[in-house]
Amino acid sequence: MPHRLELLISPAWRAAPRPLRNVLERLEIEHLRHGGFNNGELYVSYLQFVEFGVSKRSIKPTLELGQKLGLLEVIQEAENHLNDIRAANAYRLTYVPAKGKSGPTDEWKAITEARAQVLLEAYRTEDKAAASATKKKRAA
Repeated sequence: MPHRLELLISPAWRAAPRPLRNVLERLEIEHLRHGGFNNGELYVSYLQFVEFGVSKRSIKPTLELGQKLGLLEVIQEAENHLNDIRAANAYRLTYVPAKGKSGPTDEWKAITEARAQVLLEAYRTEDKAAASATKKKRAA
């Protein structure tokens, strides 16, 4: 899927860690599977993200980072789930037009270099804490 130069050199895009890039790529695949017309109605389950290389424990923080960087929007937070089985959420990529719209909303343009770095540091701190908690849980 082609990306605009303005997006590729933006602080938001450059700050995106590998898990977020995997999430975005998986959402782009879903977008293309629907002919590029259903942005905003892209349904991807947590399992599909895991199958695409995003660790289960980092999916939620990665989605939150993507929203804070203005690269994606979670349309429907699925709170109802049984054990580890979660319903698929709907997503919208902000850098491509949403269903029925003529242009993208480009929330990522509002992200400065400084803001991107603050968000990335917070994400990394949270990710390290989650990894440590998982390690302790396994050892117990």
